[in-house]
Amino acid sequence: MSPEVSVALARAADLHRIGHFEQALAIYRRLAKAHATSLDIQRLLIFELLQVGRPKEAVIAARRLRDAHPRNPHAAILLGASHQGTGNWEKALAAFQAALSLEGAPLEARFLAGNAFCALGRYAEGVACYDIVLAADPRSIEALTNRAGALARLGRLQEALCDSEALVALQPWQPLHLVNLAGTLLELERPKDVIAAADAALRLSPRLADAEYVRGQALLGLGKWAEARVSLEKAVDIAPQNITFHVRLISVLHLLEDMPAAHSACERALLLEPKSALLLQLRADTRRALGDAAGAMADIEAALALDPRLASAHVSRARLLADIGRREDMRMALGRASETDPGQPHVLYANATEKLAQGQWLDGWAGYEHREGTLPPPFNPLPFTRWDGRETPEMLVVQGEQGIGDVVFFGRLLRILADRGISTILLTRPGLVPLLRDLDGRVPVVSDLSGIDQSMLGLRWAPIGSLPHLVSPDPAQWPAAPYLSPPQDRVSRWRHLRKDGAFNIGLNWQGNPSRNVDVGRSIPLALFAPLAAIPGVSLVSLQHGAGTEQLDEVPFAGAIVRPGAGFNADGIFVDTVGLMQSLDLVLTTDTALANVAGACGFLTFVALRAVPDWRWGCEGEETVFFPSLRLFRQQMAGDWSSLVQRIAHNIRELM
Repeated sequence: MSPEVSVALARAADLHRIGHFEQALAIYRRLAKAHATSLDIQRLLIFELLQVGRPKEAVIAARRLRDAHPRNPHAAILLGASHQGTGNWEKALAAFQAALSLEGAPLEARFLAGNAFCALGRYAEGVACYDIVLAADPRSIEALTNRAGALARLGRLQEALCDSEALVALQPWQPLHLVNLAGTLLELERPKDVIAAADAALRLSPRLADAEYVRGQALLGLGKWAEARVSLEKAVDIAPQNITFHVRLISVLHLLEDMPAAHSACERALLLEPKSALLLQLRADTRRALGDAAGAMADIEAALALDPRLASAHVSRARLLADIGRREDMRMALGRASETDPGQPHVLYANATEKLAQGQWLDGWAGYEHREGTLPPPFNPLPFTRWDGRETPEMLVVQGEQGIGDVVFFGRLLRILADRGISTILLTRPGLVPLLRDLDGRVPVVSDLSGIDQSMLGLRWAPIGSLPHLVSPDPAQWPAAPYLSPPQDRVSRWRHLRKDGAFNIGLNWQGNPSRNVDVGRSIPLALFAPLAAIPGVSLVSLQHGAGTEQLDEVPFAGAIVRPGAGFNADGIFVDTVGLMQSLDLVLTTDTALANVAGACGFLTFVALRAVPDWRWGCEGEETVFFPSLRLFRQQMAGDWSSLVQRIAHNIRELM
């Protein structure tokens, strides 16, 4: 190479270094024109074209070079790199494979072919390329990194983990290797190890957004939502342009039921990406929880206009339609969700609950298994083998899940297990143990695993909501209600609240105040005034916790008997069931109490919104699950007043 050419190349390199790309490119063009067959000069021109974002021109130059040097593998590699720059991975792969067919092909060609295979979704072939590279150079950081990613895509997570650990061992000072290790551990469902790896990365680089993000994901998996929020907020603050971080933060804020913060997070993210259908859907879900039905529907319609194939938006729209009583439209929305993404857990679960509402038990319970793919997760897996229903376990731990009403509702199925000779234990929250202790004398009820030998080979577990799918899908074959009895000491304790000569009604107007649960299910106490006006009626409050503050706000407060302090102090509903034994009627909205009253066989009126929870079916006043319950459905969505009037009329007839 002549001194003049060397000087010109040095000048071009200096210009590139200080950002004068066009001037550098002009020098490379002049030199390339003068030295059309020079591989080195043409390579520098092609690299400059790629670096300044002109890949199509790079392809033209690389094709000329390949034609001038058809037997040179480096010329073929440059053509492949140029095609890669345009995003044409098929042509890039063909060029890299052409290079490999030539004598003297460098190992780089195999590595680049592996990258092209992976870009095309052909991960197994990509792994095969990386294997060859690593056989020749076991310490190749790039090949190890890319093979780990490809193995993870193939589901070969243990092999991916080995590569990730090798990278950390080779370059322990590199935080990105620790982040990648954490990501693999996350897929292996090892959240504690994820946190350890992420923390190690953050010690090396305290403002590493990806490390905070994967740490937040692990904390979310452990159910530590408040801590997950902190990590995800840090990730968003460090890398505000990453919409994925915003989406996950908003989801965690939903779990924490901090809807004002979730709404603010949606607004912040939408400023960055106003045309994001997913962000609009998340804001719609937030607005629904905040009671802004019109705003929620507007956001969902906008989201679907941007992306008609966003299945989760169709599910959100279905929920909004259910809120306003449009069941047929809701079903159509679920159908569209199924068409767009039939395998999405929220879609499968939503369709399953609608099938259950229609009495399609076999398909409904099978689809109900997808509830664990939703957020918040209904249960955390236990640390031993899950039961598949086929074998007879040596001992079966049935784990309570979801709400109080769900444990009571499915609790009757424990009798089927005991009848089959399966040694069964019910694991539930401590507060429910006193109520459920006598559910079946053969089934102990515990609140922790301390008394269970977890080394037992035949030990299995199952979530209680899976029992219909596992043992008995047809409710007609379930043990009939009543299957729960109030403790006699509690019956005696609260009998004095019954007014002799009166028609005694226990009243429950609000359930779980969670914004993730109570959308349109509670009734303001003030609307029950027509009941207090019925001569001969004595109202007894069955409300506990949230909602009791309304007792001091209604004009008929003096007409409501209150159990007083200490009610249910030593167990959830344990005093409530004792009190209900002495009443003539229980009146409740769609709450856990409806399940408890039905399980005890108490005569109960249940006030339901227009499209209620699946267990109450689609129509009618009766339910296959609880014969003692009578269902009163809203005739117009949101109209509780006329429903209470209907209930008052029926109470007069009952008296």
